[in-house]
Amino acid sequence: MKIFIAVLIVLLVAPILAAGIQHDSGYILIAYGKTTIEMTIWVGVAVLAAVLLLFTIVFISLRRGAKVSDKIASFWSDRKVNRGRSHTTLGMIAFIEGNWEKSRRLLTDAIKGSEAPLVNYLLAARASHALGDAAASRHYLGLAEETSAKASIAVALTQAEMQVDRGRLEEALATLTRARRNAERHPSVLSLLEKVYSGLRDWKSLLELLPDLRKHNILAAEEIDRLERVALMGQLEHAAGQGDVAALQQWWKHLSRAWQRDVDLCLAYCRNLVVLNDQAAAEKVLQQMLKQNWSPNLVSLYGLIAGADITRQLSTAETWLKEHGDDPALLLSLGRLSLRNELWGKAKEYFEQGYRRSPNAELCFELGRLLSNMGNQAEAERYTLEALQLQGQALPELPQPRLAGY
Repeated sequence: MKIFIAVLIVLLVAPILAAGIQHDSGYILIAYGKTTIEMTIWVGVAVLAAVLLLFTIVFISLRRGAKVSDKIASFWSDRKVNRGRSHTTLGMIAFIEGNWEKSRRLLTDAIKGSEAPLVNYLLAARASHALGDAAASRHYLGLAEETSAKASIAVALTQAEMQVDRGRLEEALATLTRARRNAERHPSVLSLLEKVYSGLRDWKSLLELLPDLRKHNILAAEEIDRLERVALMGQLEHAAGQGDVAALQQWWKHLSRAWQRDVDLCLAYCRNLVVLNDQAAAEKVLQQMLKQNWSPNLVSLYGLIAGADITRQLSTAETWLKEHGDDPALLLSLGRLSLRNELWGKAKEYFEQGYRRSPNAELCFELGRLLSNMGNQAEAERYTLEALQLQGQALPELPQPRLAGY
C-alpha cells in the first residue's frame, strides 16, 4: 500500500516538474572568492534533494547502529546477570549441602553479575568459616560491609555467630554489644547474646536480658523459664562459693516470692546453707516451704539437719503426719529426727512404718544400723543385705566355705 501511494505521488508530481522545466529552467549562480558555480534552478533542487537524502540515510544508519550497539550491550549485560543469578543459586545449594569449597567458588564468581552482592559475600564468609579459613572469612565480611551502609548489622551478626561457633565468646560479646547499640532489641542480636551470656556464665546479664527475650518472643516461654532457673542456680552456686553465708542469705531475700517457692531452688539453697554450717537457717526455710509446697526431697533434707531446737523440730515434723503420713520420705525423716533426740524405740517404729509402705535402701540401712546397735544382729544383717539388693549392689550367689570345715 505504501509503495502504491509512493508511485502514485511520483506519477502526479513528474508531469508538473516536466512542465515547470520546459516553461523556465531558471538560473543559479554561487560565487565564493574566485570560484563560481552556475546551474539551472532545477539542477540545484536536485542537488539539494540528493544532499538531504544522503544526510537522511546517514542519520538512519547511525541510529540503527546505536540500537544494535545497545542491543549487544544489553545482551552481554543480561547474560552476565543471568550467569550471576545461576551461580548464586548453585552456590546457595552447595552451601546448604555442606560443599563449602564449591559454594565459595560459585558465590564469588557470581559477585560481578549479582544484583545483591551482600548475600554472596556473607555466604562466602560463612563457607570460609566452615573451611577454617579465618583470613578469607574476615576478607569477605569486610567486602560485605562496603556494599551498603545498612549492611553493618548483618555483617556483625554473621561475625558474632562465627565467633560463638569458635568459642571466642568475649569477642562475640564485644561485637554484639556494638550491634545492639545500632539496632536496639534486634531479635538475632538478643538470641546470640543469650548464648554468649550462658557460655560466659554471666548470670546477671542473662537475667537482665530475659525480659527482652520474653517481650519480643525470641524464645518459647518454657525455654525462658528454664534459662531463668539456670541463671538463678548459677548465681546461687557463685554466692555459695564465696563462703559468705550472709551474702547467700541476702541473695535469697532479693528473689521474687515465686522463685522462693520453687522446690529445686529452695532445695539447692538449703543444701548450701548446710554446707556453710548454718543448719538452723536451713531448717527454718524448709519448715516454711513444706507448709506451702510439699516435696519428698525437701522433707528428706529436713530430716538430715539439726535445727536450733531439735525437740521442736521433731514435733513440727510429726504434725505433718496427718496429711502426709503415707510418705516414706517423711517417715524416714521422723526416724532420723527421733535418733537425733535419742528416742530409739520411736525411731525404730518410724523406720519400720516407712519400710512397710515402701522399702528402699536408705530405710533398710537405717534399720540395719539401728538394730545392730540395739543388739539384734540377725535382723540388722537382713535389712543390710536387702539394702544392698535394693541398690543393685548384692553379691552374686557363689559357694562359700563353712565355718567348721573350711
